[in-house]
Amino acid sequence: MKLLSILTATLLTLSVASAEDVMKKSMSVMTEGMTQIQQGFLNNNLELIKSGAQLVKEGNSMFSDKKVISAYLPEEKKHMVNVAENAAKRIDLDVSVLELNLEGKAYINAANAYSDILNACARCHSIVRSW
Repeated sequence: MKLLSILTATLLTLSVASAEDVMKKSMSVMTEGMTQIQQGFLNNNLELIKSGAQLVKEGNSMFSDKKVISAYLPEEKKHMVNVAENAAKRIDLDVSVLELNLEGKAYINAANAYSDILNACARCHSIVRSW
């Protein structure tokens, strides 16, 4: 019985550590992507915007699973898993909008999509992290 308890505790610890690693990697990749997008707009560099959008997509996909999000959240914030999940969905949609507007040379609309991505990030952080 003790062995089963120890094994369960170990698996739970590894699961939380793994979620923490996924969260850190996800946020790091998304930060790099957002920085590239901003630099691309500031320097009229469409390729930088596109590569940044890909990074945001990649980072967002890592942290879009409800189980991973829930494992990361502190116990008193687990009920906010839907806030983070909805932010991830909103970011995914906005990246698609940004890309479509770039293709259509609607750069103001693409910049607005970037702004909406940033707002989704800030909203989630403010709620989940109690800013």
